[in-house]
Amino acid sequence: MSVSEVDICNMALGELGEGHITNLETDTSAKAVQCRIYYEPTVVEVLASHDWNCAIWYQALALVAEADDDYLLDDYDTYAYQFQLPTDPLCLRVWSIPKYPKAVYEIVSGYLLTNISAVTIKYIWHVTDTTKYSPLLVKAIAYRLASEIAPVVTNNPKDQTRMIALYDWQHTRAVGIDGQERENSQVEEYAIRDAKDA
Repeated sequence: MSVSEVDICNMALGELGEGHITNLETDTSAKAVQCRIYYEPTVVEVLASHDWNCAIWYQALALVAEADDDYLLDDYDTYAYQFQLPTDPLCLRVWSIPKYPKAVYEIVSGYLLTNISAVTIKYIWHVTDTTKYSPLLVKAIAYRLASEIAPVVTNNPKDQTRMIALYDWQHTRAVGIDGQERENSQVEEYAIRDAKDA
């Protein structure tokens, strides 16, 4: 789907009955400023809310050594191992440890603490390429963005309430369709195998 950040912002503005913008960076109108402020946080929030097909990534984590300045386990006796969470692609949310679905772990300051000695995680990464978003995900982001910018753009509390309701409906719909596009156990099995072979 060929869609840009400006397109998504204009979808949000359209839902609020507002005119379009042409450039997210240089437009100084109040509506453009609000889109600029809220666009990125909104995308991160919506991406992190579900294991969207476009945002799933699997990666074996690097173990943090005791000699490392950021080693935390002196203060966390519950766990034996500390791993660095991925920064490329950037990890927004750890979804699971597929090989050990019942494993106990904790996320602390960009690290995963656990008692497993080798970890490959399934995580949600920060997809910034909007052309990778499904049409349903695009619409969900647009509704969520509209709910964020409505108080300033339209100054009508009912608009924000309406956009939140539409987002909830669209998000549920998008999650349902997205989940039909894969069989979870097979996806995770192949991803673990591929991570080992890499």
